[in-house]
Amino acid sequence: MKRVYIAGKVTGLPFTGVVKKFAQAQSEIEDLGFIAVNPITVVNDSGCDWNKAMKLCINALLECDAIIMLPCWRESKGALLEMNIAINFGMEIMFM
Repeated sequence: MKRVYIAGKVTGLPFTGVVKKFAQAQSEIEDLGFIAVNPITVVNDSGCDWNKAMKLCINALLECDAIIMLPCWRESKGALLEMNIAINFGMEIMFM
């Protein structure tokens, strides 16, 4: 089964809204028959600093077959980095 990493804006947004947005995306991806990798659950610490969070997320991304970009991805330094990594590793890139 294909593992799909979810990428989108987190930093600077209210945490409860971020959790809801990524959970919704995870549910939709799983309904399509994929294994969704949710960065919110990967980091699992709302107080984690950006560098540490990105290291955890990049490690999780590299275990995936594809990345799916949420509509807010262009507003996120982290999602842009994740997309560039996915491109360089030849991963499939999808958009919501």
